[in-house]
Amino acid sequence: MFKFLFVLPYRFLLFLLFFLPFFPASGQSSFTVSGYVRDAQTQETLPGATIINKNEPQKGSITDANGFYQLTFPAGNHTVLVQYIGYQPFEKTINITAATSLNFLLSAQNKTIGEVEITGRRTNENVRSTQMGEVILPLEQIKTLPVLFGETDIIKTIQLLPGVKSGGEGNTGFYVRGGGSDQNLVLLNDAVVYNPGHLMNFFSVFNSDAIGKVTLLKGNMPARYGGRLSSVLDIATRNGNSDSLKATGGLGLIASRLTLEGPIVKNKASFLLSGRRTYIDQLAAPFLKNTEQGGVPYYFYDLNGGLTYEINFRNRLYLDGYYGRDVGEFSLQNASFKAQFDWGNTAASLRWNHIFNPKLFLNVSGLYTGYKFNFNSTFDTYTSKLVTGVKDKSTKIDLDWQPNARHTLQFGGIYTHHTLTPRAGQAQTEDGLDFSTDRVKEKFAHEAGVYLSEDWAISENLQVSAGLRASFFRQAGPFTLYNFETNGAVADSVVYAKGEKVKDFSMLEPRLSFRYAFSEKASVKAGFSQNAQYLHLVSNSFTSLPLDIWVPSSVLVPPQKATQIAGGYFRNFLDNNYEASAEIYYKSLQNQLEYRESYAPGPSNRDLEYEFVSGDGDAYGLELFVRKNFGAWQGWVGYTLSYANRKFPELNEGKAFPARFDRRHDASVVLSYTLNDRWKFGGSFVYATGQPLTIPVRRYVIEGIVTYQYGDRNGFRMESFHRLDLSATYEKPTVKKLKSSWTFAIYNVYARQNPFFYYIDSSGNPYDNSIKLQAKKVSIFPFPIPSVTWNFTF
Repeated sequence: MFKFLFVLPYRFLLFLLFFLPFFPASGQSSFTVSGYVRDAQTQETLPGATIINKNEPQKGSITDANGFYQLTFPAGNHTVLVQYIGYQPFEKTINITAATSLNFLLSAQNKTIGEVEITGRRTNENVRSTQMGEVILPLEQIKTLPVLFGETDIIKTIQLLPGVKSGGEGNTGFYVRGGGSDQNLVLLNDAVVYNPGHLMNFFSVFNSDAIGKVTLLKGNMPARYGGRLSSVLDIATRNGNSDSLKATGGLGLIASRLTLEGPIVKNKASFLLSGRRTYIDQLAAPFLKNTEQGGVPYYFYDLNGGLTYEINFRNRLYLDGYYGRDVGEFSLQNASFKAQFDWGNTAASLRWNHIFNPKLFLNVSGLYTGYKFNFNSTFDTYTSKLVTGVKDKSTKIDLDWQPNARHTLQFGGIYTHHTLTPRAGQAQTEDGLDFSTDRVKEKFAHEAGVYLSEDWAISENLQVSAGLRASFFRQAGPFTLYNFETNGAVADSVVYAKGEKVKDFSMLEPRLSFRYAFSEKASVKAGFSQNAQYLHLVSNSFTSLPLDIWVPSSVLVPPQKATQIAGGYFRNFLDNNYEASAEIYYKSLQNQLEYRESYAPGPSNRDLEYEFVSGDGDAYGLELFVRKNFGAWQGWVGYTLSYANRKFPELNEGKAFPARFDRRHDASVVLSYTLNDRWKFGGSFVYATGQPLTIPVRRYVIEGIVTYQYGDRNGFRMESFHRLDLSATYEKPTVKKLKSSWTFAIYNVYARQNPFFYYIDSSGNPYDNSIKLQAKKVSIFPFPIPSVTWNFTF
């Protein structure tokens, strides 16, 4: 396709040749065992399970997103220990004489206290691996936490982790280590999710009933991930029960959900269908019917679907899809203003997994992602329509190769065709006046990346992970590059035809990390990474609707870049029941985007990229984390001390200022307690320094016109944020095949009035300069919010 892509393999060949001399010869004294770890009842694979050779407990393996593992053993007899949170540990003695395939079946853990304590042993993968900033969240633990309106939410859970900051009260937006919300790569079965929020971002788009695994990487991401600067949130859905038909669901105060799963061909092919819908529109309509607004019908729904087919041991097919929408309308009682809006995501992935041999594993994916926002309004005789969105079509290939016990290589590539609609609109009056943005067209781009990475166990104590990713981005026509006069009129232009190259970008993105273990329970880690991001999200601060706009890198907008270094100390305690870590990081950011200070939204034929200014930034901090995953008491305590700054030559008089999501202190305590086989309790407490804002400090009247003078950019701090949430879950006795439970929760137990936004109040006379301005807060949830949800399985 591009000359660049032909040059890349040679660069990677040199990289590979550098590492090949270190590969010890693979003799026949060691053999690879591989296979799947599955639920004994449903036959569903279990991602994140650990497999340990008890003869050499420092060596082990973790199943991937498809439940597949591979582990090298010396010839002879070995005892294998297989563990997974919520399941009984499984041991088996095997005689290794050749490479072989071996599957493991795990039985679900009973819920009595004594049996829970049996699982108080776990592997020390967090100490032994080279990966930093990685958190794997068990779904069972997520479901015990109290949440807003009783809806379990994955993103609200990760906001409780150190280094991850929320976007505000009830908001699912999140910011990682000083990066913007667009710098998080959110994946659902390998497909990118561009807007992970429902209901003005109060809920995430991920239905917990359909989710199988959640992994968060807070920087120093492996080379197989690209296109974002700050983090990866990798979510995989469940495969579906291949043994028997099963229904799971819940009825809550504002939403209900239902999941159906079962075999198509028993133990060979299965399906999963999951749906969720809110009914706020139905509940609120009677109360708002005669108000000035005349009612605001608003709801969201989402659907997950999946098919899994095991052709044979070496070949498996996965087809997964997601479709979700927010739908609403607004009208004044006198009908002078009406508006309808909807937005949502579409994602689909078709994946083929193939095992060439126990040492070589292939995954091929075809991916589709779509995000679209529509807003239609009528005001008197004026009608308007606004559309913004993204469509991606991708092909991805990944290979895992373990030539011997000390080396694991991953290599592959991805190609994506982007179609972006940053802003397209139509506006007209009954008199025929047309304000349509007819020159703002769809934008097209090609993005590609290839990578190679290796995990190398130099010794029992020292392990190195090195990777290199080469990324490429092309802005393609049709495109017209305008030169404007100072009055906004077009001076001249350059026209690019369909498919013609407009601008190329490329970057090598090295990743390097190492781990040195002092013992089986303590290690230090350090990492270095460079990343490029070619798509940009520019937030619109003039409305609460999700009018965030994605734009591509172009001749007008350079790609974002980041360099991060991090180091940490990792330690496990009490027979690996507790894990603890302390990490520090520094991140340098280039080519960050903001709107220019004089920008005002409205119909325009200027490309939106002309309204941006570019600047740099940095972020640094300390993260402390202690977690307990097993036993009657489970949970974690996290704390973050952090700084996030930005500097734009054209903003704030060129002076550095804190980023919008800069928070000095962030702390969380998350606990769950299993009292007996009927009752489980959960709670979370969060504290955060207030977010910075830009507010006016003076108001004048000049020639009859009210004028505001603003202070330093983001120079005002909101009040600190803190909140306590509690929940209790009661498991009812099983009646025939029906298992059910009641979850009771209270959000904001002690009625903290946390700020949602601020408005400016004034007193005095502006004509004699005696006026005083005061910022006053508005709290959206200033009182305890109870909720109750009935969950069922049959």
